[in-house]
Amino acid sequence: MSDTARRFRTVAWATGVVGTSALRRIIAHPQLELAGVRVYSDEKKGCDAGDLVGLPPTGVIATQDTDEILALAPDCIVYSPMPWDVEEMCRILSAGIHVVTPCPYWFPFIQDPETTARLTEACRAGGVNLHASGTNPGGVAERFPLTFSGWCNRIDRITMTEYGDCRDYSSVGVIRELMNLGKTPEDALNNPIKAMLTSFWYEPIEMIAEGLGSEVVDYEQQHDFILAKETIETAAGIIEAGTIGLNNYRHIGRTREGTEIVQEQVWFMDDVSMSRLESRMDIPRASGWRIHIEGDVELVVDIELAPNLTQPEKTAQGLSTVGYHCVNAVPDVCTAPEPGIKTFLDLPMTTGRMGTHRTANRG
Repeated sequence: MSDTARRFRTVAWATGVVGTSALRRIIAHPQLELAGVRVYSDEKKGCDAGDLVGLPPTGVIATQDTDEILALAPDCIVYSPMPWDVEEMCRILSAGIHVVTPCPYWFPFIQDPETTARLTEACRAGGVNLHASGTNPGGVAERFPLTFSGWCNRIDRITMTEYGDCRDYSSVGVIRELMNLGKTPEDALNNPIKAMLTSFWYEPIEMIAEGLGSEVVDYEQQHDFILAKETIETAAGIIEAGTIGLNNYRHIGRTREGTEIVQEQVWFMDDVSMSRLESRMDIPRASGWRIHIEGDVELVVDIELAPNLTQPEKTAQGLSTVGYHCVNAVPDVCTAPEPGIKTFLDLPMTTGRMGTHRTANRG
């Protein structure tokens, strides 16, 4: 059976905001067959997968039992819990099950060689692959800038900026801990996750450098913020006056040849006017991404969700792209040779799959 005709038995592991979109895409994907669903809450245990995402019944019943999931022997697990568990990931891989995940192993070889070695060993033991995907990182941060670099000759700087109105993002852990929104400046400065977050953003920088045939030889990080001047109600709770209402991270890598690669995030808890913050940062949009390549060709590429969408709809669709991108990569991850960690540099272009047609004799 050809790979295009084969259906890959796939499990959705975790059904939070991203995991729910992944589950919805597994059910719809023409090359995948839903094999199981791993959930964490008692309320979801025993539910049909279709009921979890507002679709017709699938006959696949959600379970909290890890052993039960592994006993299904699926081809792939789309693994998206928060927090993730490296031991758990290694167990899945060693069992001979491919893993696609939005968790931070997009290009871990330099930032986390110890975990890279453990995951690589597990991949080889199981004869399978691990691929980290998503949106940012996992697409906008590295794959798309590299794609547009093909239009260029001399590249002086590549900047990827994410603009995010986060008021409708309900994940308290992500908002409060990863994004530092709602924290006091002192708590943000002493946040133990800060070093881990820095390594996350260096990974796409290093992947871009690798894709350009170079390496990063100098690193820099910058952190600025604006405080809320009044309380702001959000999906993740109240942002108190005097706590961080806008967080601006800049992580910079410089290559041996002098190209500067910048990953920037502007996350905030207000509308684009920022009238409830102590000052305003001038940004081009409330939510979206901008890729700016500077050199003898200068490009500005703006990516945004449709302007007619409400802000809650933009938040929901933006998070859905993470799960969809992961699931759409499953067939290519399952068929990639040489077991190990696969990045965008190792796989063909990830596309949406609406059918299974393939033109004959195209080489």
